[in-house]
Amino acid sequence: MSSEDPPSRTPDESTDDAEVATDDRSTATRSAPSAGRSSGDDADATLLDRVETRHAVGVAAVLAIAAGLLVAPGVYGAVTGPDGTVAVVEIDGSIDSATAQHVEDNLRDARTNDSIEAVVLEVNSGGGLPAQSERMYAAVDRTASVMPVYAAVDTLGASGAYLAIAPADRIYVAPSAQAVGSVGVAGTAPAPNGPNAGTTGPDKSGSDPDTQRERRQTLANLFIENVIEQRGDEIELDREAIAHADAYLGTEAVENGFADEFGFVDGAVADAAAEAEIDDYEVDTRRTESPVPTSIPLLERDDGTVVVADGSEEELGDGLVLAVAPEAWDETVGDDVVMTSYTGRLPADGDAADAETTAGGDGDATTDDAAAENGGDGE
Repeated sequence: MSSEDPPSRTPDESTDDAEVATDDRSTATRSAPSAGRSSGDDADATLLDRVETRHAVGVAAVLAIAAGLLVAPGVYGAVTGPDGTVAVVEIDGSIDSATAQHVEDNLRDARTNDSIEAVVLEVNSGGGLPAQSERMYAAVDRTASVMPVYAAVDTLGASGAYLAIAPADRIYVAPSAQAVGSVGVAGTAPAPNGPNAGTTGPDKSGSDPDTQRERRQTLANLFIENVIEQRGDEIELDREAIAHADAYLGTEAVENGFADEFGFVDGAVADAAAEAEIDDYEVDTRRTESPVPTSIPLLERDDGTVVVADGSEEELGDGLVLAVAPEAWDETVGDDVVMTSYTGRLPADGDAADAETTAGGDGDATTDDAAAENGGDGE
């Protein structure tokens, strides 16, 4: 044996190596099938996990959708708000410039506000100044051309107030409303005025009686024609009966067509919203910011003629002419001024004097005594 040869192994070492090799092979041989089974089990487990996961995701999705169906409407409503607004505009007390301005401003806002879909007029007025009533009439008519406008009369909806709401799509009245209608104007009995050295012209302190009658008759005729234009298809009375200027109870007003149905503000709001096709809506009530005066300021001239005046005592009319119902007379003017009512009847053959009658339309009422005797507005 040369010194180069490797040292010989002892039988024990050879046996140990062999056992190690055998163990290694045995391990390798045993591990292979085990590894194969482990891979198969893992694949099965993974597939099962996927199935279970997808099932869980599907169940979660279904639950989420169901929860969304329950919660979404409330959340959506909270985020988006109502579909629209119904504006309630108050017409309360005697009609003067402040009342007309209040109604005009709020109706103009309703027409220009995209969120407002309908308007309800909450009415409790016996009338007032003719020109201001016409301003409100024009504003209501303009608004009704672009959206539903309903009116609800509480106790009074007469004379100038009725003129103002005539263009509304529907008029609701309380069954116990005290005065609805009263289509006509009233004024003091015309009195002759002679030359006055303190004026720049003979009629500066008041026109002659014939001119006063003609002017009042013109106002009465305008009132009648406007009501017939707006409500002629509903009112069951002819022109002469309308010009009679009667004020009707709520029950009578529905029967003769001066009103459409019995109802109150809440019902009018709901119906106006339905007409505007909005299911979810809010109500925006527009009340007057300051108390509405319950009377019309008057000015008595030196010659005894009474005219309508404003706060600064500047004359607004040539003799007292009002579109006010007898039922509201005391709170509008008082009992110190005796009134003569005018119908909407056209003068026959230019006889203006015959056109001046009481609210009953009977007889000549060119004097204060005749007006009171025939049941005019001076009661």
